[in-house]
Amino acid sequence: MNSLTVLSLPIAFLILTACGSDPDVARGSNAADDFAARINGQGGKGAPLTQQDPQAPTVAEPLPDAAEGVYVPGTATDPQAATCDANRMGPFIGRVADATTRSDIGATAVPGREIRFLHPGAESVDPDPSSPRLNLMLDGQDIIRDARCG
Repeated sequence: MNSLTVLSLPIAFLILTACGSDPDVARGSNAADDFAARINGQGGKGAPLTQQDPQAPTVAEPLPDAAEGVYVPGTATDPQAATCDANRMGPFIGRVADATTRSDIGATAVPGREIRFLHPGAESVDPDPSSPRLNLMLDGQDIIRDARCG
């Protein structure tokens, strides 16, 4: 070997060993407990995190006969759902969409209202919440899961 190769090997070795010498790794601070403590503000590098006081979200009062649940635009919990009678479909949510239930829904909705029963994956639907058409969303067992305008 020539002298240049002999001299470059120890230098390369020192450079490579210096690259992997992270003091945190050597002390084991990357363990799961140490990581959890750092992100929860219980020690570790950096300033501890401060949590803000949780505030409850502001929720509007539902319309009478609206389906129970979280407000979702275009659904029975939407105050604008009166344009298609989705707000009147609360008693039918969770029921099987058999002939009797479909007849009861037709009697509950405004006469002449266009009603569509939609199965999952049956057809492509472009939602239009301003439309007066009533869409009843069914699951794979023909159970009514939601009422939407469009």
